[in-house]
Amino acid sequence: MKRVLPWVVTLLLLAAAWLVAFVTPADRSTTEPFPITAAIGEEIVARDFALTLRDVRAAGTISTSDGWSAEGTWLLVDLTAEATRVQDGTMLSGATLTIGDRTYRASERMTSMFGHPLVPGIPYQGTLAFELPEGALRGTGVLHLSTRDDNRGDNVAELTLDLGALDILPAAPLEDTVWGKP
Repeated sequence: MKRVLPWVVTLLLLAAAWLVAFVTPADRSTTEPFPITAAIGEEIVARDFALTLRDVRAAGTISTSDGWSAEGTWLLVDLTAEATRVQDGTMLSGATLTIGDRTYRASERMTSMFGHPLVPGIPYQGTLAFELPEGALRGTGVLHLSTRDDNRGDNVAELTLDLGALDILPAAPLEDTVWGKP
């Protein structure tokens, strides 16, 4: 019995070590963002922001009220957003669109909701614009919105888009970023 006991204890410890190694999350899973599924017209509330995606449009030319315009392949996301916790430093600065294995960041070429400061209790409405390569509006894309460009371990609003179902308008205006609900 004295000779068998160390072997049994060793086997039990090895089984316990294997179990711990099996259930331990991978290194990357500890930093993955926490996705919140979004839908057009529904408000989602994340850790430090709340937003409602109002519309998704595609256009060949976009323009702003101050006279700026550009041609290309554009995906426009109309939304309303506000901070939920703090006033200072909360901005919509994480805005990406993933199509296949490529990720596109919201354009900074014009004034838009991208990087716009958010305030608790005061919703801002406006548009995000994504400039895409010609022919990119096919298949499925996933829109990711957050208050940080580096969203490891943070909430991210995700909206899956059927890009092929979007009608491409010849021209579309970008909404001015304004505060208050419409």
